[in-house]
Amino acid sequence: MENRRKDINKRVKSFYNPPHLLLKQAVAIVLYAMLSGWNKKAFLLWTSQLKNLIHAGAGAKQISCFGLSPHVVWEMTGRCNLDCIHCHAFGGEASYDELTEEEGRALIDQVAALDIRSFVFTGGEPLLREDIFDLIAYAKSIGFSVFIATNGTLITKEVAKLLRKYNVGVVIGLDGMNPEIHDSIRGVKGAFDAVIEGIENCTAENLYLHLNIVATRRNFNEIERIIDYGDRIGVYSYFIYNFVPFGRGEEIRDYALSRNEFKALLDLILAKQRELRAILIPVAAPEYWAYVLQSRGIHTKRIINFFGRFFGGCLAGKGMMYIKPNGDVWACPFLPANVGNVRKDRIDMIWRALEKIKFSKGECNGCGYAKVCGGCKARIGDWDCPLRDC
Repeated sequence: MENRRKDINKRVKSFYNPPHLLLKQAVAIVLYAMLSGWNKKAFLLWTSQLKNLIHAGAGAKQISCFGLSPHVVWEMTGRCNLDCIHCHAFGGEASYDELTEEEGRALIDQVAALDIRSFVFTGGEPLLREDIFDLIAYAKSIGFSVFIATNGTLITKEVAKLLRKYNVGVVIGLDGMNPEIHDSIRGVKGAFDAVIEGIENCTAENLYLHLNIVATRRNFNEIERIIDYGDRIGVYSYFIYNFVPFGRGEEIRDYALSRNEFKALLDLILAKQRELRAILIPVAAPEYWAYVLQSRGIHTKRIINFFGRFFGGCLAGKGMMYIKPNGDVWACPFLPANVGNVRKDRIDMIWRALEKIKFSKGECNGCGYAKVCGGCKARIGDWDCPLRDC
């Protein structure tokens, strides 16, 4: 067993291996800072947090929708203590036939063999899995950069200390600074107070802290307030989700942003990025990368394709593996097309199947910004691109 563990420890490469990947990462973030107009002092403060920078960028080949490419997300349980109205996973009760701890360890081993270095545990609420810290410890022992995506309400002081012990990046969903708005979206009274307490426990342990914000018509006016709150407490990164009516969210389709509201969201993200000491990454909004280039007057295909080496747009089929509780694999949490199951299919074959998925190009066909955007595959046929006719 000891020899096997030594072999496993060598399977996930260190962040500095190979050196040319580090160089590409450095170029990507500098280019992003230049294009977005990121305030130089704020940007330098962000890059000076080397431990967090290394954690965030482990193995990254591009900055894309859903963050870095490539990475794996395991929705390890359907159980949840909240009842969020926008939940894509129908969180609440345990999902049918969830992977066991032993199967989870086997999954982690297989992912390590793909030369993927970032692993995200999510749910449902992953802190409801009794084996969560055993699995986190195992992933860390192999060398993964580990994140946990949680609603934050169960992060007690003791849990925060465990997260610090294993050096876990903490991703917490926050949908409003107005308690009434946050609670109404999260479906449980008192959720706001509980998540703020969880966030404070994380900051007390100086954890890598990331906030997820789902942008809907219900909370649009709260987004800037959340971002400013995060800046005050030292949040390192944000995902700003453009709400996709999927899962439980299908029942609130009228909460989805209109074309003009979506454009206003892109404007807000770009404006806030210029002043923050954190990085803002839009999700289900790969148009952002095209929007940033367009705002700089960059229209030449050759130059756009150059930036496409660093900014990847939509990750579906080219850098993300989303694993459901029963082992089914999707290209994205908002795309239910099943391309395999980790219980019966080799994960390297599943990865190849993901890369071969043919998506409809819809309105993106012939667009000059395809290399940096490509459109959101989950929204094609149900959206109106804000860049069209610009």
